[in-house]
Amino acid sequence: MTGTLGELGFGTQVLPVSGADIQDEKILGTCHLATGRDDHLGGHITPDLFKEHRNATHDDILFAPHKTPNFDLKQVRMKRGKQHEILIEHFKPSQYLLNSLRSA
Repeated sequence: MTGTLGELGFGTQVLPVSGADIQDEKILGTCHLATGRDDHLGGHITPDLFKEHRNATHDDILFAPHKTPNFDLKQVRMKRGKQHEILIEHFKPSQYLLNSLRSA
């Protein structure tokens, strides 16, 4: 279960870089994912699904220019029914995402 995707998130807030992943994963243009348990987020990956209880972890990975400068987040795309949208390109929010945030 440690290789199971437990969270996928996109930063939507205009914030300065803090150096703390838990804060920086919220910065507009970033993307983060986590493997492992997600029951603390309302998901269904619980400790009992792991072979050993000590392996029931939630491990975040943050993709952001200040954190992963050797990475380029070329595109993050969303598909909802027949609608296809680009959310992020090269760590920059797309116009679609910016418009969506303004109307929220």
